[in-house]
Amino acid sequence: MRRYRYSDKILVLSFVSLFIGGNIFLINFIDIALLKYVYVCNIVFAFLLYLLVFGKKWHPVLIFMGTLTLFQGGLIISSIFDTSIDISFVFLMEANLYLQEDSLRTAMLIINLSYWFVLLGGLWGSISDNYKLKDYYNNNGFLKKLFLAIFLIALPFYIYKIFIYFFYFLQGGYMAFYQSTEYLEKAGFITRAISYFAYIGLLGYFLQEQNRKYIFTVLFIWLFMTLPVLLSGFRGQFFTFWLTIFLFYKKRFDKRLKLREIFIVFIIVSVLSLIVSYYREAGTLGFLLPKNPVLEFLKQQGVSFFVTAMAVEFSDEFSGKILKYLLWEPLGAIYSQYSSLPDRAFATDLMIKINYQGYLMGYGVGSSYLAEAYLLSGILGTCIVSFFIGFILSKLWNMFDSVNIYGKILVFVAVQGIIYLPRDLLLMPLSYVIKAGVYVLALYIMIEFIKGSPNLKLIEKGKVS
Repeated sequence: MRRYRYSDKILVLSFVSLFIGGNIFLINFIDIALLKYVYVCNIVFAFLLYLLVFGKKWHPVLIFMGTLTLFQGGLIISSIFDTSIDISFVFLMEANLYLQEDSLRTAMLIINLSYWFVLLGGLWGSISDNYKLKDYYNNNGFLKKLFLAIFLIALPFYIYKIFIYFFYFLQGGYMAFYQSTEYLEKAGFITRAISYFAYIGLLGYFLQEQNRKYIFTVLFIWLFMTLPVLLSGFRGQFFTFWLTIFLFYKKRFDKRLKLREIFIVFIIVSVLSLIVSYYREAGTLGFLLPKNPVLEFLKQQGVSFFVTAMAVEFSDEFSGKILKYLLWEPLGAIYSQYSSLPDRAFATDLMIKINYQGYLMGYGVGSSYLAEAYLLSGILGTCIVSFFIGFILSKLWNMFDSVNIYGKILVFVAVQGIIYLPRDLLLMPLSYVIKAGVYVLALYIMIEFIKGSPNLKLIEKGKVS
């Protein structure tokens, strides 16, 4: 990233302040039907500012802005081209309710402002870094081979678990995962625990290996093994992982940002997501894609806008519970059933409110960092949280090259969790890091024990054949 002079910082601040002030003014005085065009203008100028701040390079702030646009703005964008879409009518999970105009205006305002505060946080996180620590494991062939061995040893357990889940999906459909824990019991705790080492081993190898052919071979194996995850309907988990893989691959081998790459990634994700969506609902691939799969994709994924808007609409009802929700969230990735109980997650309570029968059947609306930040502290809360998201992403990105392989794995896991925040619980990334941290700590202890073995030292010196 380029070095910034004092005048450059003032220029960026002035640019951002202009758009923040413009949004606050327009949101109150412009016709609500025109606000979708204001939103598009925010996207365009926010991405232009990204190029000014970060240059033509990949950065997690860019990926986050992309997921923010997809999950919170997809419906708004599609409504420009499809006049039959009324963004004030919540069709999500058959809620079938109309939002008040003030709620819509506020929801669109906090989405617009979030772009600018994420960029500000990303800028400040980058210009304040002075990491000069040595990474002792960058070229450690022993650790690289050991992580590959861990991946290969744990892979059969992962395959067994995934196919147990997939056959469970074939029998009961996508919603069966949310109606019972039978699939967890069938796989078994030991199998599930060991299978997670495959994920950690893969990351440990991927983040060290320099040979691209070897990397592509291992990633292809993982892609093939994780296709059942995608076909079972877990698009978010699948795509955020591969987006993060792509991001860190670009960081290691080719940091240049190319519009062609963005376009290709977007089209692939759009079409695959639609295929999975239809397959998840119908259980078959016997369908025709819509005439405009990209717009249909934006419409489907952009329904998280309703979650943010309903957080504004029903803030009086849910804001008093938000601290309780946040206390429960770190357990979400460790044991998801905790979050499905009433009074433990905003997403769960919102689903109960808009469609109780749907909740009993296992359906859910998801959440959003904007929704929960608004419940925590209104518009100011969304701005502060957005700033810290950008700040943390930049810190993690710059820190990556200066930490050992165990730190690199945790950085990857954190970034993967953060870029899904436009559709996830606010503290879910912390939950992912805690879970991964337990496994990384276990691996560290085990690896240090192996490295201290006298026989290993003799082998490394070539004294044992």
